Amino acid sequence: KRVLWAGVEGSLFRCSFHPMYGWRSFLLRLFGATVGKGVRVRRTVRIYYPWNVTLGARSIVGDNANLYSLGRIEIGEGAMISQEAYLCAGTHDYTDLALPLLRLPVEVGAEAWVCARAFVGPGVKIGTGAVVAAGAVVVKNVEEWMVVGGNPAKVIKKRELKRR
Repeated sequence: KRVLWAGVEGSLFRCSFHPMYGWRSFLLRLFGATVGKGVRVRRTVRIYYPWNVTLGARSIVGDNANLYSLGRIEIGEGAMISQEAYLCAGTHDYTDLALPLLRLPVEVGAEAWVCARAFVGPGVKIGTGAVVAAGAVVVKNVEEWMVVGGNPAKVIKKRELKRR
């Protein structure tokens, strides 16, 4: 199944035209992903196991983002994963000399934003409305409506939306 997906990802998915979001959503669903309405996944996105991925309605995954979905990756409604961000749902148990594989889930809450080149590690939950700044390395959960940045990521401030 993984080999078949690699062939489809490298051809039908990657070679599709820019605005063919529906086509890419169809291919992801065909391989077991849960994909909501209005999802926009760019053609250069890398997804290891689509059957471990859930994309909420209106979510966006930008160019060259990497969803390393050895474990579950859930992206909430209206969430945005910017270009070259890396969501990593797999690691190894470094306390065991055999280094067994751990498939720890990653969750990005609704309306959250993981900015360009940020890294979100295994087992991390990004809360609703949170923002992970560009280049941040997140190895611990991020509370709802908080802005974090740096390596390791630390709280910068609370996210407050402007009133219209």
